[in-house]
Amino acid sequence: MVLRGPKRTDPSGLPLRRWHPGMACGICGELIRSWQPFNHDHVVPMSKGGPRGRRNKTFAHLLCNCVKGDRHPFSLRTAADREAARTLVTARTYARLQQIWAGR
Repeated sequence: MVLRGPKRTDPSGLPLRRWHPGMACGICGELIRSWQPFNHDHVVPMSKGGPRGRRNKTFAHLLCNCVKGDRHPFSLRTAADREAARTLVTARTYARLQQIWAGR
């Protein structure tokens, strides 16, 4: 018989990797819609010495997380942050980010 530990959960107690209403992106702050791809983001990147535990993880839009890469600190929450991101990505990717920020 194989013994397994309890299911891992996010801070709200829901199973990891499952979408739930009201879940917000840890990078841009916008709601993650049920149809938008998302994943876990390490707030402090592991390459910069961040720990592996749950306290260092947050949900993020897949595209926001890709733009962030291993940068720390990094945010897309203010207009200035979003404008600065324009230099990090292609025009097409930036247009897709704008759709995320508009809730589309």
